[in-house]
Amino acid sequence: MNPETIWRLAQEKGIPVRAAYTPRQAAELLGIGKNALYEAVRSGRVRHLRVGRITYVPVSELVRLLEGGRGA
Repeated sequence: MNPETIWRLAQEKGIPVRAAYTPRQAAELLGIGKNALYEAVRSGRVRHLRVGRITYVPVSELVRLLEGGRGA
């Protein structure tokens, strides 16, 4: 799987194509609950980055999760 898969999902759901998404957007793309993804971010099971007060989940991490990697 590659990032284009995530970006295609984003376009289908009307979410802008980006290199990283907020946990809420990422949860929508993955089809899981936002609370589950926020908890996975908080616990460190999902790699993320913080820019100021905003948390982002990189597309590479979303690809890892869709490929069956441990996480949310």
